[in-house]
Amino acid sequence: MEKLQLDIWSDMLCPFCFIGKRNLDEALAQFDLKDDIQIQWHSFQLAPYLKYDPTIDAHQALANHKNMDYLQAKQLNEQVAQMAKQAGITFNLDQMKWANSYDAHRVLQFAKSKDLTHALEDRFFEAVFVKGENISDKSTLLTLAVEVGLPIEEMEQLLYSDAYGEAVNQDIQLGGQYGLRGVPFFVAFNSISFSGALPPETFLEALRDIHSKWKAYTMEKSTLSGESCDIEGNC
Repeated sequence: MEKLQLDIWSDMLCPFCFIGKRNLDEALAQFDLKDDIQIQWHSFQLAPYLKYDPTIDAHQALANHKNMDYLQAKQLNEQVAQMAKQAGITFNLDQMKWANSYDAHRVLQFAKSKDLTHALEDRFFEAVFVKGENISDKSTLLTLAVEVGLPIEEMEQLLYSDAYGEAVNQDIQLGGQYGLRGVPFFVAFNSISFSGALPPETFLEALRDIHSKWKAYTMEKSTLSGESCDIEGNC
């Protein structure tokens, strides 16, 4: 059965991607036709050149990234933490580690073949914002991947190689082709795009509208077929 594909671009360092995922999950739980939807997560890096520095906290890391002073960064982190609390997430600002997400995205690319990207994204977000884990550390990534059901032997081979790096880059390029300007970014059945951590009720309304348009499109497509000859010349 054909599915309505919902593509999502995100980065594990993006708090709004975490909030957006939780809000989307809440909306899906209320959506009667959720079984028609197939979610595909895609890679994006907000800070591709970031290196984890254990001597600074999350506020200083944000200050460095955004070129602002420490107090501004701390206030911004606290404001986002309040938004997260409304989505049922408690950020651990004191333990949060800003670390490069590239290897985590390579693991995500592999997880596509196992249909585990949705669970893996949630665990990665939790690692960064709740548990204060370093997602650039290969041993940590191995533990997280195995937790969600990925095979340990294949993960060990992947993490100590450059496998799936090209798939990460292709995802980023594809997002640009769709007009991505920030994450989270959503594309429904290759034609409808929107962005941001929407409230659950707005996500639910969007899902209903998108599903209705998708259903009309698939019905129209099914009626647009006539007699033809195949590529072997059989008519």
